[in-house]
Amino acid sequence: MSSSAFARLQARRALSRKYVQLKRHHHPDPFHPTNTKGWKAALKEAEIPTTNFDREIAEALVHGLPGASSITDKTIPTFSRGELPHFAGINTFLKAPYIEDSRLVGKYDVAVVGVPFDGGCTYRAGTRFGPQGIRRISALYTPYNYEKGIDLREQMTLCDIGDVFTIPANIEKSFDQISNAVAHIASHGTMPIILGG
Repeated sequence: MSSSAFARLQARRALSRKYVQLKRHHHPDPFHPTNTKGWKAALKEAEIPTTNFDREIAEALVHGLPGASSITDKTIPTFSRGELPHFAGINTFLKAPYIEDSRLVGKYDVAVVGVPFDGGCTYRAGTRFGPQGIRRISALYTPYNYEKGIDLREQMTLCDIGDVFTIPANIEKSFDQISNAVAHIASHGTMPIILGG
């Protein structure tokens, strides 16, 4: 390698090191946590009340029986009830309570309803399994949004009313069933969230 080529290589390396130093200058100081978004979100989270979460834990202990004597955390029931743990329990949307009696839907602000229907599909049927899939994946999440500092459980009451009984191969009757279900939920002053198929 000639001396001029070596000098150009050294100059390029020096320039790239200077560029890297300049480029990294915009990062917040990691040793000063109040500058980071995560720290601010954690402080915001601490301000959110836990009233409904505490009620959910108390109900879980009543309905799910107290935990084994070897369990030191006395908020853990024997049978999985409520949101935690995310990998266990019945799959409702965001682990919201399932209401068996649809006449009680008016007690909630929002009701999630599944519409497992793909009768109008001509090529790739299977979207009728959509509500099950959405519920299954949502069970892994929490109703708390870290970026916004909002806990849905503390902001509103949410329930899962189950699926509409759609009629396979009959679009008109299925639409009547869907209309009937959504009208029932809305007539009780509850906002329906529809998980489609």
